[in-house]
Amino acid sequence: MKIAMITWEYPPIMVGGLSVHCKGLAEALVRAGHDVDVITVGYELPEYENINGVNVHRVKPIGHPNFLTWATFMAHFMEKKLGSLGVDNYDIIHCHDWMTHFVGSSVKHLLNKPYIQSIHSTEQGRCGGIYSDDSRAINDIEWWSTYESHAVITVSNSIKEEICSTFNTPWDKVNVIYNGINPWEFDIPMDDNEKNEFRAHIGIQPYEKMILFVGRLVYQKGVEYLIRATPKILEQHPNSKIVIAGSGDMRGYLEDLAFQLGCRDKILFLGFVGGDMLKKLFKSADVAVIPSVYEPFGIVALEAMAAGAPVVASSVGGLKEIIQHEHNGVLVYPKNPDSIAWGVNKVLSDEGFKEWIVNNAKHDVYTKYSWDVVANRTVDVYNKVINSI
Repeated sequence: MKIAMITWEYPPIMVGGLSVHCKGLAEALVRAGHDVDVITVGYELPEYENINGVNVHRVKPIGHPNFLTWATFMAHFMEKKLGSLGVDNYDIIHCHDWMTHFVGSSVKHLLNKPYIQSIHSTEQGRCGGIYSDDSRAINDIEWWSTYESHAVITVSNSIKEEICSTFNTPWDKVNVIYNGINPWEFDIPMDDNEKNEFRAHIGIQPYEKMILFVGRLVYQKGVEYLIRATPKILEQHPNSKIVIAGSGDMRGYLEDLAFQLGCRDKILFLGFVGGDMLKKLFKSADVAVIPSVYEPFGIVALEAMAAGAPVVASSVGGLKEIIQHEHNGVLVYPKNPDSIAWGVNKVLSDEGFKEWIVNNAKHDVYTKYSWDVVANRTVDVYNKVINSI
């Protein structure tokens, strides 16, 4: 099967989990014997590269400070790229998130091509509501993508319920396929000396506990509530430090909050982290905290689980589908610093419990959440659509 995958971000451009998802899926589809062309954006990158068997084609749309306007320019350039590659060559057009919907819809109507829309999150969920004209337009585009596409794929039952209730999308049109990872990429070898050396490099002493957050510093990730939990964590584990790996608009606010709570010296802001350093962070952490307010899936949970970091996560969205409480992780109440502190303290206080959830989590990641499983299920949806039109 020849597949065109349309996404606004693809490695080395990484804004959020979408980039990781598209890379993992595309490469697994290639391993399964399919031909995959990714159409994406890259101003300073080569127009074409073959990366691990995936044909990556990049466009350079006209710039604009308004993201919604820029996204419409981007879609136009992506359509042109598909045209130059020969749209008739493709068996399926698979678009990811609202900004690529225009491409799939146009190709569907002009050339009767099968069009799949993946929705990884919704504007209403990301922003906690619709509060601006741009946000309202994005919400409407998301609705339109569910209407126009032949099938929708999403990453959890939670987000499926959100899509069907928010957009009135038919239940049987939305297919749930969980995110995946390549577990071996995060299950890297590091002995105690290597961990201590790495931790010292970022400011963690051997006697200190390392509590890790990885993600964007935005409202939906709930970092504020981890910081608010810090004083209660320090009451029981004073030799602890919070490591925050991520960038975003809330950084200044979060640093001010840490000062106000009297724990700024216990919190390390690393900025965006990727590649080998990210894997070493997970491998070296005593606990990984995912305090999200809204989380359609939570691929960072799988990365931490594969690396052997015990996970404490908010009981929201896809996280509560991945984490089985006190079996492969600990679930806590969202927006609740007391609950987050309780979860972290429980893990840090009981080595036997920590080992139990880490072993169970690693088993689940290797057996349930590999990209090869995800690719096979995605191809099933492709075939269902192709055979129905």
